[in-house]
Amino acid sequence: MRLLAFPSFILAGLVALAPAPSAGQVCTDTNGTFRFLNTEFPDLSTNGPVFVGQLVVANADGTVSFSLDLGGGNDPLPDGLTLDPDSGLITGLATQSGNYDVEFVADDGVQTPISKSVSFSVSSAGGGGNGGSGLADPVFPDGTVGTAYSHTVTPDGDGPFVFGGSELPPGLTLNGATGTVSGTPTAAGTYFMSLTVYDMPPNEENIGTAVVPIRIFPAASTFAFVTQFLNNGEVGTPFCDQYVVENPALGGVVTFGATGLPAGLALDAATGAVTGTPTVDGTFLVTVTANDGTDTITTNLSMVIAPSSASNFHWNFLGMPAALVGVLYDRLPPIVLTAEGAAGAVTYSATGLPSGISYDASSGELAGTPTQQGEYPVTFTASDGGNSNVITLDVSFIVLPATGGDVSQIIVNFWVSRASLRLGTDGSESWRVSALYNADRRTGNRFDPTTDLFRAALGTRTLQVDPGEFVGDDQSMSFSSDGPPSESVSLVPDRQTLSWSTGSDTFTETVPGVLSQRVTIGDAGYRLLLRFDEKGGFRPALGFERPAFVLSQGSLSVDGPGLDSAKLTLLLGDPNFSYEGGVSTLRFRILEGATELMDRNFTALGGVAKLGLDANTGRTTYAFRTISDTELTNRVSMGYSSSKGAMKVTLSALDLTGISAGEAHLTFEVTIGTRVYATHVTFFEASPGSYTIGIP
Repeated sequence: MRLLAFPSFILAGLVALAPAPSAGQVCTDTNGTFRFLNTEFPDLSTNGPVFVGQLVVANADGTVSFSLDLGGGNDPLPDGLTLDPDSGLITGLATQSGNYDVEFVADDGVQTPISKSVSFSVSSAGGGGNGGSGLADPVFPDGTVGTAYSHTVTPDGDGPFVFGGSELPPGLTLNGATGTVSGTPTAAGTYFMSLTVYDMPPNEENIGTAVVPIRIFPAASTFAFVTQFLNNGEVGTPFCDQYVVENPALGGVVTFGATGLPAGLALDAATGAVTGTPTVDGTFLVTVTANDGTDTITTNLSMVIAPSSASNFHWNFLGMPAALVGVLYDRLPPIVLTAEGAAGAVTYSATGLPSGISYDASSGELAGTPTQQGEYPVTFTASDGGNSNVITLDVSFIVLPATGGDVSQIIVNFWVSRASLRLGTDGSESWRVSALYNADRRTGNRFDPTTDLFRAALGTRTLQVDPGEFVGDDQSMSFSSDGPPSESVSLVPDRQTLSWSTGSDTFTETVPGVLSQRVTIGDAGYRLLLRFDEKGGFRPALGFERPAFVLSQGSLSVDGPGLDSAKLTLLLGDPNFSYEGGVSTLRFRILEGATELMDRNFTALGGVAKLGLDANTGRTTYAFRTISDTELTNRVSMGYSSSKGAMKVTLSALDLTGISAGEAHLTFEVTIGTRVYATHVTFFEASPGSYTIGIP
């Protein structure tokens, strides 16, 4: 369990849904001393913002319950705050100023209960804060796979509102204007969604976020996780936890899987027991699966590993507001991501933040205005100046369109053309990937191997090449190490390609399943969800669990108004793709910044699609071509096969007047039905009027 000691992350109302922690840990004789990690709470104010904190304990032997010790002159919680006994969540808006000394008690049902004294300071002025925005009623009804679902949230604040979300159940989407979560769920489990509410001008402007659970049952059962919170631990101390489910299929054998476990821990697939000794500290986002022989369920949880048995140093993290393109990521008091329990002053840093967002090294404040939407894999680092302790947090920083929505509507400009994960014996496993990417490759913006970092991560396994370690130049470079594990990387910005591999490796991931792959290439960050089969293989394009869209080849001919043309090869994978010939919108645009170079709606040219059904995923596949174009200007032809992801577009009789000479960073936008796909690619003028993606 964890504490949100920063009030800017408003998670109002989560208490109402806080489920009981998991029970039934194993190895309780060796798993360290049951203890609190909390050391402090921030100053509060009667004028807000809404406070949400969570008590953090480590090394529990069973289900933990929390209470207050009101004896011995101890104070109750400040008026307006409440403690949930099952989750340890403390929420509310303090209504009376003053100083309070509160004694918290944690009981795991096995060991002697432990206590922790925490001081609260509540002012009547705060720091200019206010009640903020958030969710007035964060309770979501249960859903069922294959059954239509719809629920609209009720926001706090005066509006107008823009809503954002991530970690929604597959098949559900969030309407950024209305706050309605709807669709038909395709996968079962308990999903802890992160929902952001922007309370926009003209009145009080604010940002609030809430982590809200939603349970999706399988189509014909109530198979579900009992485990809702993970045990926490410490580096160097044996760890144990037990994942628990309820209502499995009659006679079925439950098997468990997990991705994102800290190094040193391993899951017993047959029992759901997690054991080992953690070797790295930080906060880890873990995805757990369980299969009862009929259905698979999933849940996403987090775990804190302290640096040692003598340290309380940990992140104050329980969610992060999504950002909006072109909208100031700010509020009063500021949005901060900080740590507590340090022995000295804490210094903060981050790698992978989107362009326009900054992270203050001393205060942990996040601020700025993001310039491009995306799901950016970011590593936050907190260094304790009082000793050598350093903790990290790997999390996705979400930048949504200005209209909000959820991450399923973010188009990732990254394409995995081949991937394999060979699992077996620790120390003899391997990981191989070949990929394409689109990014800003203009002079001064492209990846510089002398100053920029490359990172690829799958679960907790990270392959990183630090500045200065690549051999080559900014057009083509490579890296290799003998290990173990052995690692090699090839990055070719000239062709927008990259590949990497590892050998003699060890992974905590399990297959089959959907694994999160995160890639950082200098300032560009990408996150994809990839479905691996039981042999550790990945199949594009139907293996993508989120939309992926890149331009792989292209040429532009700029000869004069009405004479310009473009030949483009693109790759598109979208699990929610659908198309009806002559009915679904077809539109293509080319932009340079805010300047529109070309816009053509050719819905009427849409040909009848050939439909199929993929045997591996059960997804409907589409293959279609446009019919002959008789227009004399802005002519277009297009073909697409969703099973392969291959798209070819030819544009002629264009007017590309206004394109930059030499280097042009362009946006290519394709609308198919209600879905809009965009990618951003740099073209270079190889000779007068002739542009290609190759760097001269």
